[in-house]
Amino acid sequence: MKFGDLKVTTLVLAIQGLLALYQGTKFPEVYLPFALFDFLLAWGVYVSNKTAIKVSLVYLAIDLFLAIFYLISGVLLKGIIVLLDFLAIHDMLSYIQDLYREEQSL
Repeated sequence: MKFGDLKVTTLVLAIQGLLALYQGTKFPEVYLPFALFDFLLAWGVYVSNKTAIKVSLVYLAIDLFLAIFYLISGVLLKGIIVLLDFLAIHDMLSYIQDLYREEQSL
C-alpha cells in the first residue's frame, strides 16, 4: 500500500470498526454507534467523498489525541491505536498534498 491513495485510512477505519464491534459485545449502547460511524467513514473514504475525508481527519486526530493520553496513563494497548491513527493521518495528509500539487501544476 502506498501513502496518499487513502487505502491505509480505509483499512484503519475498518479495523477500528471491528474493534468497536468486539467491544460492543460488552457495552452495545456505547460502542455499536462508533462501529457504525467507523464503517460509514471507511466507506466514504473508500469512494473519495471529500466530506468523509475531512470528518475522518478530525475524528482520527481527536482519537489520536485521546489515545496518547491513555498511553501516557499506562494503557499500553492504546499504543496500537496511536500507531494506526498516525498512519491514517499520514495517509490523508499525503493525499491532500498530492491534490495540492496537482492543483498547483494546472
